Amino acid sequence: MSEDKPKPPTNYRAIRAVTERNLLIGFIVILFVAGLGLIGLFYGGGAVIGGLSCVLLAAALVGVVALVLAGLGKLSEWLDNK
Repeated sequence: MSEDKPKPPTNYRAIRAVTERNLLIGFIVILFVAGLGLIGLFYGGGAVIGGLSCVLLAAALVGVVALVLAGLGKLSEWLDNK
């Protein structure tokens, strides 16, 4: 008979991180391809430039908020360890 090897423990944090990354990549792809594609289809090339500028501006604002929150998290950890 074959010996049953114990399975390694499941790393739920790693699985969650990969899933969240894949969901974010999928969202960005759908936003750019479908969103800007439909804008281009219905309104033309000039509107795509306007839509792209709005999407990039919104992404920049979300990035700034994410950086501020990450900084506050690091500051909180630093203060807890102090």
